[in-house]
Amino acid sequence: MSVFFVINPVAGRGRAKGVWSKIQKKIDIKYNYCFTSRAGEATYLAQKAWEQGFNTIVSVGGDGTIREIVKSLAGKEVKLGIIPAGTGNDFARTVGIPEDIEKSLDLIKRGNTRKVDVISCNGEILINAAGAGLDAFVADCVNNEVKFLKGSAAYIFAVIKTLLRFKPQEVEIILDGKVLKKRVWLVTVSNGRYYGGGMMICPTAQPDDGYLDVSIVNEVGKLEILRFLPKVFTGRHTTHRSYETIRGKKVTIKSRSPILVHTDGDIIGVTPKTFELWPGAINIIS
Repeated sequence: MSVFFVINPVAGRGRAKGVWSKIQKKIDIKYNYCFTSRAGEATYLAQKAWEQGFNTIVSVGGDGTIREIVKSLAGKEVKLGIIPAGTGNDFARTVGIPEDIEKSLDLIKRGNTRKVDVISCNGEILINAAGAGLDAFVADCVNNEVKFLKGSAAYIFAVIKTLLRFKPQEVEIILDGKVLKKRVWLVTVSNGRYYGGGMMICPTAQPDDGYLDVSIVNEVGKLEILRFLPKVFTGRHTTHRSYETIRGKKVTIKSRSPILVHTDGDIIGVTPKTFELWPGAINIIS
């Protein structure tokens, strides 16, 4: 086994750098590593490592770091390992990778893999979940305005702050050719079950089932949405009258006015966006 670690030192508000310092002392296999120095560099480093013959690439960072690495590895016969060290670590949670760094390192040493689906969005690649509406504005708030909290606390604070200024939006959802017109708080496209630091937005999503899971939170009052959101952490929101989920292979989200869109917690622009499934495109160590 030849392993290359890609470390994003600023992931998790700098947590990843400390995680690497701890885990480096415990590595007893042949490896090399490199730190990223800017956004997007993990894609280049993973591609270079693959070209140099490394058969296992390991992400030390968060969901955004994983997404960048998957951009260069999707469709290739290479293994992707994950050491969770970000703010949310939601994809790792979905595929059962423990946050305990010694346990996640043990998984990498064993090297057992499962083929996992990948999502393409207007030429970009994502691994976990995307969203348009409230959740994208929350992600933007977490990334740019909430610098003093980590994990779930950062997302909860950002939700409350965002609700003060965000209103439901008119959207058009085109799923495998079927058109739905809605007024929504948000629309998510899921490969994994979790996002936003442990929010179980789509409990039925499976990252290897060959389907996109589209969750819709339809318009309700702000007090009602405040009662709704805490239930997302346990998955009990699925019976709420505002929530519905549909499944398919390709979905386009349009809106009357452009609204923010995120992929794996990073803002990628505004609507319209189209998402398509790429089945079994990456080998995840889990």
